Amino acid sequence: MRGSHTKRRFTRRRAVSALAATCLALALLLWATAGAGSQAPDGEQETEKRPNLVVLMTDDQTVRDLRGMRHTRRLVAGRGVSFTRSFVSYPLCCPSRATYLSGQYPHNHRVRGLTPPTGGYGRFDKANSLPVWLARAGYRSAHIGKFLNGYGSDTPDDVPPGWSEWYGAVDPSTYRMWGYTLNENGEHRTYGSPLDRDPRNYQTDVFNRKALDFIERRADQPEPFFLSVGYVAPHHERSALQQQTGHVVRPAPRHAGLRSTTRLPRPRSFDEPDNSDKPPFLRRRAPRLNPLRIQRMTLQHRDRQESLMAVDESVRDITRKLDKEGVLDNTYVVVTSDNGFFEGEHRISSGKMFPYDPSTRVPLVVRGPGIPTGRSTSELVSNEDLAATLLDAADAKAGKTVDGRSLLPYARRPRLRSERVLLHETGGLKPVTPVSETDTTPLNPFRRILTYNAVRTRRYLWVAYKGGSRELYDLKRDPAQLRSVHKAPAYAKTKRALHRELQRLRRCRGEKCRQDARPIPNPSRR
Repeated sequence: MRGSHTKRRFTRRRAVSALAATCLALALLLWATAGAGSQAPDGEQETEKRPNLVVLMTDDQTVRDLRGMRHTRRLVAGRGVSFTRSFVSYPLCCPSRATYLSGQYPHNHRVRGLTPPTGGYGRFDKANSLPVWLARAGYRSAHIGKFLNGYGSDTPDDVPPGWSEWYGAVDPSTYRMWGYTLNENGEHRTYGSPLDRDPRNYQTDVFNRKALDFIERRADQPEPFFLSVGYVAPHHERSALQQQTGHVVRPAPRHAGLRSTTRLPRPRSFDEPDNSDKPPFLRRRAPRLNPLRIQRMTLQHRDRQESLMAVDESVRDITRKLDKEGVLDNTYVVVTSDNGFFEGEHRISSGKMFPYDPSTRVPLVVRGPGIPTGRSTSELVSNEDLAATLLDAADAKAGKTVDGRSLLPYARRPRLRSERVLLHETGGLKPVTPVSETDTTPLNPFRRILTYNAVRTRRYLWVAYKGGSRELYDLKRDPAQLRSVHKAPAYAKTKRALHRELQRLRRCRGEKCRQDARPIPNPSRR
């Protein structure tokens, strides 16, 4: 019996030893596997490749225009996050794009207009901007298409610092869908002639092919890439071309006529019946819209919609190319516009610049690593946030103080909110154009651009124009901005608080631009 007990104890001891050996072998195997996954062949620690960055920017596109871009809505908005309250600080091409590339408000980057002496490409600090910062972080960057106004006309069409590859549209040919010239890494190439309709030379499609080629060449390289595409559509072509072709902007031949029955949208602010609350200069310049003007606006709207169809296809092609090359999941794709556009709102038949939503509000959709799919956020954001967002994604640093903040926390957590206030600002000088060649040169060759400062909160828009005019809109009660309440006694405390924020922001720099607002009192009850 004792021998039997000893035998059982020996059997248990052998089983325990076998189990321990198995556990040890498994642990060694797991350790070896983990080590192999974290070590490069030469024994150095592997690091995950940083994400690629793609920014696709249109010109004069409204939020409403996004409805007709089904590929963009499906492949970017549907696979990412839509920022429904996205605005630009200065609603004009060149200052807005300078804000995108600097991360600064215009009063800091100092590009205040389209032309010298206060605006244009030559005014921008190219040596200390987003592509330079990303290049220092190891990115290979390419820009294709429209850049800053005056490139090649007011200034030499050099290749700006930071760009590994450059295909910049040279002014004044930029605003032609055919017959435009690109500076291609220092060499000029002109595509067709202005009245040419060769589909191979259609501007948006040429930009698209260059973007696809860049992605194909860079996708398998060790360095991450930054791709910036500046589409001209749906911006109007040069006025001479409009007269010769009968179109505001010409679509790709395959899209011509596909929006020929589209109706001109008529929101509540369209042909505003009573604009007595608006500044005197706007009341003088904006009479009621007559049938002939509305007919012209309708044709313009159809041209704009058709021109965006090629942009929409380009977004589709670029997204598919990223997927085919196996880099889509590690790429942030941003689709936005440099400013909005009026189509009859507040009696303004076309253009931008004014502080109202059709001009300052822009589409912004983002997809990329860590961003949920098919979501939207109503957090207030602005175009000075774009550079900060891309730097955050790239784990790169700016070479100067930026005013914007990264949008990645708000994209990854769409319900996240702040009490942020946004600044709108315009101003600067532009040359006076003589009426004819026989006119004598004016004593003052420049005149002031429409100048105002404004602040926007989730509920209010407060505008202070140079010259003394004021506007205050309660966006909760009046989202169409039809009735300014700047003279209403009930809003006196609201107005004072908003003006305090305006005074803080109009000269802000860096962190002070990003601070939440102090409490803004709502209108008093009487």
